Amino acid sequence: MRLKLLTLWSGLALLLSAAPVRAGLAFFLTPAVRSGAGSNEFLFTGTLINTSLTDNLFLNDIQFDFIGGAAGRLTADTNVFFANVPGILLPFETYSDVVFGIGINPATPPGQYFGFVTLRGGTNIFAATDLASPIFEVSLPPAALGLAHSGTNVVLSWPSPPGGFALQRNSDLTTTNWVTVTNTATIANGQNQVILSLAGNIQFYRLKYP
Repeated sequence: MRLKLLTLWSGLALLLSAAPVRAGLAFFLTPAVRSGAGSNEFLFTGTLINTSLTDNLFLNDIQFDFIGGAAGRLTADTNVFFANVPGILLPFETYSDVVFGIGINPATPPGQYFGFVTLRGGTNIFAATDLASPIFEVSLPPAALGLAHSGTNVVLSWPSPPGGFALQRNSDLTTTNWVTVTNTATIANGQNQVILSLAGNIQFYRLKYP
C-alpha cells in the first residue's frame, strides 16, 4: 500500500509540473512615490514581468483610479504607456522603463495624493482581465519663497504646483500687519513670479496657505 501511495503522489507531482502556467503579470513601480514642487507632470517607471513560462502576455489597456482629493487634481498621461511598453511580453520576459505619467493641476495645494494604476490584458489581443493594480503617490511639499534682484526691481518666486498660496508683505516684523500683495503672478518654468519695485521702505514677504 505504501508503494502505491508513493507512486500516486509521484504521478500527481509530475502532472502538476507538466501543467502550463497561465499568463500573469508582476508589476512593480520603482519608485511608487514621486515628490517635488514646480513640476506639472511626474513620470513613473516600473518593472513588468510575464510570470508564465509558456504563454505570451498581451498588455491591452491601462486604467487609473484616483483616491479622495486626487480626483480632479491629478490626470493620467496614458500615451507614455503606449509609447514605451511593448504590446506583448514573451514568457517570463521582463520590461523596465517609464510606464505612465501623472499631470498636476497648477492649483493643486500641498499634500499627498494617491491612486491606482491597472494594467489589463491576457493571452490574446481581446483580453481585458485586470492583471495588476499597484498604488502610486504624488507628494507636493509646501512651497518655498525665492527672491532675486532684477535691475531696480525684485523678483519673488515660488513653485507652481502646489497652489493656493497668497503672497503677503509687512514693513515691521514686530507686528501682525501682513497685507496680501495684489500684483498678479505670472507662471514661468513651473514658478509663480511677482515683480516689485525696490523703491520705498523695507518690506518683508511671506507665503500664506490657505
